[in-house]
Amino acid sequence: MFTDFEKNIISCGYFDILEWNNDSVVLMSTEIKHTWIIKKFNKKGYPGVVLYHSHDGENYHVHFCFKDQDSMPAVSEIMEHDRYQKKKLKLRNKITKVSNYELLKAIG
Repeated sequence: MFTDFEKNIISCGYFDILEWNNDSVVLMSTEIKHTWIIKKFNKKGYPGVVLYHSHDGENYHVHFCFKDQDSMPAVSEIMEHDRYQKKKLKLRNKITKVSNYELLKAIG
């Protein structure tokens, strides 16, 4: 269900491809190391593409739904998410060097 163009873009080196099936691809962003699933649907009532997101590669949530079966908006969303995460991390590193674990321990 993925076009040759989609396969070429997804395989360009920005992602580590973990699994590729006819209607889905599991990939990891090389920038942020988050795991994503781009799943195409061809069922009545379902969106054309669903983008799932995981921080740990096991627990996924629906990040976004797209009307059409074009996966390029999902790829763009992942790249935008990476830019956001890098910007957020840069700002956080200016504010503190204390880990989330240490900050959570401070309230308990």
